[in-house]
Amino acid sequence: MNKLNDLTTSLLAIGIGLIVLVILFNWWQERKIRKAAEKQFSKPQDDLLMNGVEFADALDPFEESAVLIESSTKIKDVVDRYDASDVHLPDEVEFKIDLSGSDIDDELTEKVISEDPPLEDLSDGLSPELDRELLIENEVSNVTTISTNALPDRVSRDVDLVALFFLPNQVSGERLRQFLIELVNLDKPIFAYGFDAAQTWHSLTLEQSSFEFNKAVFSLQLADRAGSVSGETLERFKQSVSEIAYELSAQVEWIGPHDPLAFAKELDAFCLEVDQTVGFHIINGAGGRFTGTKFRGLAETHQLHLKDDGGFYAHTPSGQAVFKLVNMENNPFTMDMLKSVALKGVTFQMEIALAENCTETFNRMVLMAKNMASALSATVVDDHQRELSDVKIEKIRQQLRLIQVQMTVKGIPPGSPVALRLFV
Repeated sequence: MNKLNDLTTSLLAIGIGLIVLVILFNWWQERKIRKAAEKQFSKPQDDLLMNGVEFADALDPFEESAVLIESSTKIKDVVDRYDASDVHLPDEVEFKIDLSGSDIDDELTEKVISEDPPLEDLSDGLSPELDRELLIENEVSNVTTISTNALPDRVSRDVDLVALFFLPNQVSGERLRQFLIELVNLDKPIFAYGFDAAQTWHSLTLEQSSFEFNKAVFSLQLADRAGSVSGETLERFKQSVSEIAYELSAQVEWIGPHDPLAFAKELDAFCLEVDQTVGFHIINGAGGRFTGTKFRGLAETHQLHLKDDGGFYAHTPSGQAVFKLVNMENNPFTMDMLKSVALKGVTFQMEIALAENCTETFNRMVLMAKNMASALSATVVDDHQRELSDVKIEKIRQQLRLIQVQMTVKGIPPGSPVALRLFV
């Protein structure tokens, strides 16, 4: 019996001891965690959301222009990814603008510099033909995706694949033009320039045949209204550039997208989305048809010029056409016809991608239409002959602002030289 009591007492003592140890361990662990937490949070980290000054500084400067776009569309996409979101006109607006969002690939803005070391010269002891093949392969491999070298103004990193030649000796414009002639049979535009000792780029025309150049550029446009460049054309261009480099003993730096073929397809898809036309009409109202002579007088008063295609064109101060007026009945205007015709209506048309500052151009076009309609006792209407109200005008203006942002981010501002290359 005493042995049983001793055993019970021992077991109770052990149990109490274990409980005490568990309590002490939990207390020690809690104390350790508390100290770690106090150390971690004793000094708050910088937070852009809490620090108004740093947050303002951290914003992309492009956001300021995006905020000006008064639209219910989520403009933050333009700031965060330079990516315009899907925008469609409401059903009641009958303009021919179909804006669908397009992803702007990170490759358009990513600047990756390839720093591959030069290939070793393995040509000793090889046959001339094999030697030539190895040197050409060396030129093709030695490429740089994005360069900091200045390029001619007409060449664009956003739509061209550019081969920049560093010439070991001065080369005449005439010789460079001979290489250009061999490239003109490609089905996409080719541009060629030479860089002289005066640090000036010159287009390789006949006038520059006697010039001497220490650098040259040959560029291939990756898309146009006929579509994107084909893989065959791209390979032929690269092969020709490599052969030119071999002939001139020149080093070549490739400037442009990492994957030109995929980029060309994306560029073509983007161009299809923004290749839109804004159109509306002024038609006879209570006054019936209006005379061609009166319309012609109003057109000339607004400094419109009649061209051979039968349209009256509006121009910028620099002379660039931005929109036109055509006969609503599809009969081209001529001076003789306007002397005797009675017009049912006139159509205003603006190709968005070709109109410099397309939003302001649209404002100019609307103001002109209203002035003419007032003088002709006519009405401004959409394609369904419904009156064009100020509310509808504002909605279409918002769409134009978004297109202008999309194209500018893409490196193709409406009406710019590079836009004219893509859309004419």
